[in-house]
Amino acid sequence: MRLELIGKPLGHSKSPEIHKYLIGENYRLHVLDAEKLDAYFAEKPFDGINVAIPYKSTVIKYLDHIDPAAERIGAVNCIVNRGGVITGYNTDCMGFVSMVEHAGISLDGKRCAILGYGGASRAAEEGVRQLGGTPVIVRRNIDPPEDKPQADGTFSNTGRLAEVITYPKMYERAEDIEVIINATPVGMYPELDGQIVDLSRFPRLCAVLDVIANPMRTRLVWEARRMGLPASGGFHMLVAQAHAADELFTGKPLDPALLESCKLELIKRLGNIVLIGMPSSGKTAVGSRLAEQLGKTYVDMDGELVKRIGMPIADFFAARGEAEFREEEKKLAAELAVKEGLVIATGGGIIKDPDNMRRLAANGTIVWLDRSVDLLRGTPDRPLSPNDDAVRKLYYERLGMYEAYADVRVQADADPDGITGDVAAALSGFGYKQF
Repeated sequence: MRLELIGKPLGHSKSPEIHKYLIGENYRLHVLDAEKLDAYFAEKPFDGINVAIPYKSTVIKYLDHIDPAAERIGAVNCIVNRGGVITGYNTDCMGFVSMVEHAGISLDGKRCAILGYGGASRAAEEGVRQLGGTPVIVRRNIDPPEDKPQADGTFSNTGRLAEVITYPKMYERAEDIEVIINATPVGMYPELDGQIVDLSRFPRLCAVLDVIANPMRTRLVWEARRMGLPASGGFHMLVAQAHAADELFTGKPLDPALLESCKLELIKRLGNIVLIGMPSSGKTAVGSRLAEQLGKTYVDMDGELVKRIGMPIADFFAARGEAEFREEEKKLAAELAVKEGLVIATGGGIIKDPDNMRRLAANGTIVWLDRSVDLLRGTPDRPLSPNDDAVRKLYYERLGMYEAYADVRVQADADPDGITGDVAAALSGFGYKQF
């Protein structure tokens, strides 16, 4: 089959890998300029295509038929060519519905604030309706000029079926909002620190959804879960919409289990594994072994920092203080956060800064190597744990932070080979569920 993704730009799309896994077909990325669309659709050199920004609405004029849901949404991201007759669909909406159901989040009867106004917002709006929720579109006070906000904070002449309001109006009505759905690019790679909304201002908030797939765990999802709220990012939606598209491309149903196995395979290969734990808990020895076993790249953060600062960490502490060292550590954590396929052994104090943990968790599973306190050992080269008494005192000071940040907790009392096996088993068993 001739399958491809059209759009401009296409960035770091994972679509070829996903479709190859799901249906075994080659799938290419086709960066297409707007002025070439007429010729492209006149020729129709494809059996099926997915459509990326900025063409999801533009392509509608080229279609022979459009699926009713895609017509309601006003955007098409999947086109099938059957004997020269092309039909458009919106599998983003299908992927959104699958994401919500997979997360176990009910939208039925709930007022859902959808942040954003583009194609992703329209797909989420349709999905919310299908799941029994009431969508409220939230947009900034910007163009088009015919959609000027009214005195009450709503918009007129939007062409949307749902109510459309401004962000200030949303906060005024915060008590009415039960679910927040991010359908904007805020928080997307590489700007992982982006945060579009203050979740703490919604007293009845019961769930958060984010359509962004890269990173796998956005800041919005991270903060929602820290508040104890059920939340899901868009990585499941990415694979689910491709699964739906491949059913349309092939004209036959796919095994539903393929969706989850494809997602898990991508997470295993592309996701990072971040080892946290006390000094002497085995992070360095386990990290190198785990990376070799899983075919990932190993990064020892303390070792990398020693190269950068040009001296042992204890000497840097003595000369320039802990605060400056933590700044260097923070810079390195931010760099590693946007990379894929790593096993990262962190320093014991990485958990002292919540931003470090949020960034490392963006594409990483946080694994806590919890070595029994009586087995921890201090060494003179560690400025904060130079002896056994100091390291044990430090353990109890940091225990709550390790418990709070860990996705997976592994007892680390065995030898490095035994711990490595336990980590690998824990990851395969339940360690990737946070995505």
